[in-house]
Amino acid sequence: MTLFSFPKNKRILKRKDFIRLSKQGKKVLTHYFIAVITKGAADNNRIGITASKKVGNAPERNRIKRLIREYFRHRQENHTETKDINIIARKGIISLSNKEINKELEKLFNKITEI
Repeated sequence: MTLFSFPKNKRILKRKDFIRLSKQGKKVLTHYFIAVITKGAADNNRIGITASKKVGNAPERNRIKRLIREYFRHRQENHTETKDINIIARKGIISLSNKEINKELEKLFNKITEI
């Protein structure tokens, strides 16, 4: 596999993992994102993405999720500790451009690395 691949073992897919994150995780907030973080249950960093209908319609939610996945995929090796991260998109994010969303994600992941 290539350095920038994003296989299933780097994603949080099961409901029980999302529930564990919400109960035990620490929250990090920015204006447009909420991140819930716990120590990793796997050997590598894993990410889950949540975008409810409050964010927008299906194409808009999918755009946001694609941008988050792409940002994480290119920077997944920057984290030293293994963490499980659930990123929740907040209402109003669809009004931002892709560049602005990347800046928000950069702020969020800077806060995450401080934890």
